[in-house]
Amino acid sequence: MRFRPLGRTGLNVSELSYGAARGADSPNDFDAAVHAAINAGINLIDTAEGYGESEQALGRALAGHDDVLVETKHLPYDSFAPWAKFTGTPATVIASAEQSLRRLRRDRIDIFLGHGMRTVESYDRFMQDGCYEAMVKLRDQGKVRYIGISELSEADGTHSVLNRAVPSGAFDVVMLTVNFLLPSAIYDLLPLCRQHGVGTVVMMPLNQASKESGLISVPAARECVRRHIERTNLPDEPPYTSPDLFDFLEPYSIPEAALRFVLAQAIDTVCFGARSPQRIQENLRAMDPPYLDADRLDRLRSLFGSIQNQVR
Repeated sequence: MRFRPLGRTGLNVSELSYGAARGADSPNDFDAAVHAAINAGINLIDTAEGYGESEQALGRALAGHDDVLVETKHLPYDSFAPWAKFTGTPATVIASAEQSLRRLRRDRIDIFLGHGMRTVESYDRFMQDGCYEAMVKLRDQGKVRYIGISELSEADGTHSVLNRAVPSGAFDVVMLTVNFLLPSAIYDLLPLCRQHGVGTVVMMPLNQASKESGLISVPAARECVRRHIERTNLPDEPPYTSPDLFDFLEPYSIPEAALRFVLAQAIDTVCFGARSPQRIQENLRAMDPPYLDADRLDRLRSLFGSIQNQVR
């Protein structure tokens, strides 16, 4: 396992981190996957209060592994929908962190994020209505080590919230979307994070990783491209309409090529989900610098570099 500095935090994090969003779906498989991730050298695991029973399951799985870093998140909205109502208050921020500590069976949260910031307006409310001050209070009390926010890329494909937040100096870490079908952060946001020493945890390297249109197979990736064409994000013409669109990525599978694309960028860690030790081992194959050669990187940027909206 290779490690990279997490911005200015002083933490070194594994290049690949593990997303525990579906931790409670199949407890036995989840425990095995968590332990496989740890045995592979992964030292950062992401979860959230809004991921069902994920925090409880992770708390059980991490018994005896206090050295593993845990990132969890508080959702200050009434749902995950892009149009959700902002409901954040200082009290709910504090209560969320304390409940997460109990569920995770920890004395301290390593990274605590405001979850899914989707508009500049709601971000401004978060900053001005006491929510941010509540996060700082948690950090000052030692209940949280580092604070940050994550974006909702489905609502904010140009990363307007994080482009506003990063230069403020308010946050230690941001969680953002980067994949070869939404590469927009590469051109402005990632350099901004480097400039200000903000740690970057990348989510959705396989886009919305659904069987229908995620970066999990050639048919699913082509379906996602078709949906981009339907929304006029891409032209309705070859090579986008050609069955051999992704042949240039061979011999890599679509998921491996997607992870390699992200690892080749100026990011700190990329978070992936996996329900089995076998899938974790498959993802580990992506850790082979220079990850993806210049020709393939240039081809992906030429094809998809103009996309500024995430499509499920």
